[in-house]
Amino acid sequence: MHSMTHHRTPGRHPLTNALLAGLMMAAAAPALAQEASSGNNPIDLDRVSVTGSRIARTGFVTPSPVTAITAEEIRATGANNIGDLMTRLPALTPTYTLGNSTRFIGTAGVGLMDLRGMGPSRTLVLVNGRRHVGATSGSTSVDVNTIPVEWIERVEVITGGASAVYGADAVAGVVNFIMKKSFDGAEIRGQTGMADEGGFNRSFVSMSAGTDFAGGRGNAAIALEYSKQDRFVRTDRSIGRQYLVSVPNPNYDSSKPPSESNPQTVLSGPGGNHSISYGGTFTLGTFSATNPATWGNRYQFNPDGTFRKQRYDGIVVSNSSCTNCDFADLNAVADLQPEFDRKSVNTIINFDLTDNHRIYFEGKYTETESDFLAQPSFDTTLRIQRDNAFVTPELRALMLANGASTITLNRFNVDAGQRGEHVERNTQRFVLGMEGNLTDNWTYDVYGNWGQSEVKRWNLNNRINERWQAGLDAVIDPATGQVTCRTTLNPNAINPHTGRVYSAFGREGCIPFSVLGNGQVTQAARDWMNVESYNFSRIQQSVFSASVANGSLFSLPAGDVGVAGGVEYRREKSREITDPLAAQGLTFLNAIPNRAGKYDVREAFVETTVPLLADIPGIYNLTMDAAGRWSDYSSIGKTTTWKVGLDWTIIPTLRARGTLSQAVRAPSIGELYNPQSENFATVADPCNYLVTNSNRPSTAKDPALRQANCSALGIPVGWVDTYTASRPGVSGGNPDLKPERARSFTYGLVWQPEFLEGFGMSIDYWNINLKDAIGAVNAQTNATRCVDSPGGVGNAFCGQIVRAPVGGFTDAQGRAFPEYSITRWTALNENLARSRRIGVDLEMDYRFKLAGGDTVVRFVGTRLLQSREWAFQDFPDEYTEYVTYVTDPRWRAQLQTKYSLGQWRASWDMTYVDGNLRVTPDSYNSNPGSQSPIRNGSYVYNNFQFGYRFPGDKIDVYLGIDNAFDKDPPVNYFGSDVGSAMYDNIGRYFYMGASYKF
Repeated sequence: MHSMTHHRTPGRHPLTNALLAGLMMAAAAPALAQEASSGNNPIDLDRVSVTGSRIARTGFVTPSPVTAITAEEIRATGANNIGDLMTRLPALTPTYTLGNSTRFIGTAGVGLMDLRGMGPSRTLVLVNGRRHVGATSGSTSVDVNTIPVEWIERVEVITGGASAVYGADAVAGVVNFIMKKSFDGAEIRGQTGMADEGGFNRSFVSMSAGTDFAGGRGNAAIALEYSKQDRFVRTDRSIGRQYLVSVPNPNYDSSKPPSESNPQTVLSGPGGNHSISYGGTFTLGTFSATNPATWGNRYQFNPDGTFRKQRYDGIVVSNSSCTNCDFADLNAVADLQPEFDRKSVNTIINFDLTDNHRIYFEGKYTETESDFLAQPSFDTTLRIQRDNAFVTPELRALMLANGASTITLNRFNVDAGQRGEHVERNTQRFVLGMEGNLTDNWTYDVYGNWGQSEVKRWNLNNRINERWQAGLDAVIDPATGQVTCRTTLNPNAINPHTGRVYSAFGREGCIPFSVLGNGQVTQAARDWMNVESYNFSRIQQSVFSASVANGSLFSLPAGDVGVAGGVEYRREKSREITDPLAAQGLTFLNAIPNRAGKYDVREAFVETTVPLLADIPGIYNLTMDAAGRWSDYSSIGKTTTWKVGLDWTIIPTLRARGTLSQAVRAPSIGELYNPQSENFATVADPCNYLVTNSNRPSTAKDPALRQANCSALGIPVGWVDTYTASRPGVSGGNPDLKPERARSFTYGLVWQPEFLEGFGMSIDYWNINLKDAIGAVNAQTNATRCVDSPGGVGNAFCGQIVRAPVGGFTDAQGRAFPEYSITRWTALNENLARSRRIGVDLEMDYRFKLAGGDTVVRFVGTRLLQSREWAFQDFPDEYTEYVTYVTDPRWRAQLQTKYSLGQWRASWDMTYVDGNLRVTPDSYNSNPGSQSPIRNGSYVYNNFQFGYRFPGDKIDVYLGIDNAFDKDPPVNYFGSDVGSAMYDNIGRYFYMGASYKF
């Protein structure tokens, strides 16, 4: 048998005893809540929470709204890791789920919390109210996938600035993972499941064991967990094999304005990219999507090295897109989910030295491994000379007939090896502290907290560019008649891609190979030109904190005054060592140099709660909370944060609450100290008139202004950009950054009516306004604002964008850009931006008896009123509103229903995502018929679990179904970015599990 153990406690003030009693209630929430439903006690929606305050208080009523998830609710979801489960909450944006964590280099497998969509760096993640080491180089954002699922007692989410209580980063709020404090007995649990389509599997196993010692004065416990999931390839599901592209609407009526019923473009297929292929595509002469007479000038290679004219039996949308034609499916190699393994060991030890003093220890070690594969290297300007050894007589004759000494090949190099990442992370965290009573009323808590994350990353099949170019530049050795590298015969040979002589490193051991056809690149050539680039990061955090609290410093007529205060020291350190070849820009991977930085901060904080009025008409109780924090950073200097709150119990069943706070976020190590390095961005060129370009001139807020500015840049009306790859640029840190500043305001009501026993609800309005937001003006913003500025093109935005001259441009890496195309961009961190989020949270909880069983119905929903981003805060009228965009649906909600009868139980979890736009609201308002579909409908996901606990309560079995009705995501959405991650990309998923208690 096992049970949660609460040791004999030192003599404490009644408020402290109330705190411990509340925690016991939370640990046993299901049973206690169900029993309460038959009595006269109302349900407390604040979930017995202390998050947001260090002062113990009767009833745990605080002015800040708190949403909580209990251990039982977590188990009822069948979650293998906590990260993806948390993002189902309406308050949290799925910025980093397992499915979309592969968007950036080195982030595969991380789960980061993002409250209100303000960014993971503005959400403070705590474990037992204490900080946790960050997960990625240069950042303090916490990977919650390293937190053990089995030992979570509850998770509490508080909205609004909490910097006065917890320090920097709590701009949008706090996510506090409250773990079990002790454990007596032993339990094992196992679970496995499989997707209905594609054979995707997830498994989980855990073991917990603990015991009291020294006559109950101490407790020691350990928990082991292992979870894994398979890699899930996009083409494993039918949604990844639809091949739909945007084409001009054949039924578009140009005599009427574009609208949702008269769209300019629609989806059609099968289709894809015809400007590139797995075996290589080239054009002799000209090619124009608008001139069918030129379509015969485009060719592609067959796997055996022969070539043919490309097939065009459908619509040629542009120079790169077509339907019913020879096209490449560039997404066939993409993953829906990475392979992910997690192992963790967690320990806790508590020991009462005396009746008034306790020492405690928390230890954690977690290892995760993530593997995913993505697109291979690709080229849009491979130059094959006429004397190349693999040029067939037929191809040579065609080249001679066209007067071509070289063909330029566009190739998706699948046979050269898929790129991907293998990422190993290990996270250690140790807390050692002492807590207890100084006097009858004064308590203390002193602890040290040390954490470290080490990240080892291997970038797979990272091509050494010059070796790739040297190997494909193959000729016949006249002395032997064998195929060899041109640079082997002639060390002074010129690389046709760079215009320079091949380096000694590039030609060393050169292995010739053909790129004329898919499958032509040999394994020997792959081994010679590809490397597994190794990158190592270490992130460290050290915290020392000492605080005291008194829940009854003195008494006023309305009640006891509480106070808390303390000091804290924190040091953050980060170092990243990158692969030397990649750092020099010699490989296909971004050229990222080594980076390192550190800072420390010394802080003092104070908090008080003051009962103002009580027991008068209209005021059953009125209490004010106030908190302040003073910080001194080695990086940015001094900051001050504060919070003021009011909690007004109007009558025992009705409460009003509100807070006003100022929060800060200190710049991260990466934002401050990262060197300028190469990066890549996908840019929808605002001067590209292609009809399927979602950012074409006609979609601008002022189309005439944009067209005039594009013309001022020398770009002719009707110009179509034929460059389809991401564009290189430079991004980096800035040591002169200032802290971000946020002002947040919340107010709401809590109602627990006596006439509806077991029911409670809360409604809260929240407003978060962030200024001096840190960020780089990205390439897309610079390109768009350059030509949307009323003052013409002589603005700062245009200065960050470089375009190709007339005749085109080829850069040092051999990338060829057509004339007028964007060739380079610059984006450095600055305190330029501003953000605002406004919304309303609604929570309802109803517990009642039904047919002899216990029923719990809980609703949590968020209505988003504003989600505004200012690229430049100095221009208050120039912002983008994202409410109703796919990343910011107006409504998100959860409805959970649980029923238990004897040994049986069932749960039904519904998740709702409101209908939204596939384009930004500004774009929709400008042109509501720019594309179809332009909206996503409302979505409801249904998840079920059924369980049975055998008599004796030792054995428990359960089975569940996620996405029970197998609802596919909106068309062409695959869960790979922030918006599409709102939607399940796995499909119907079955799982089963069992637990056994010793």
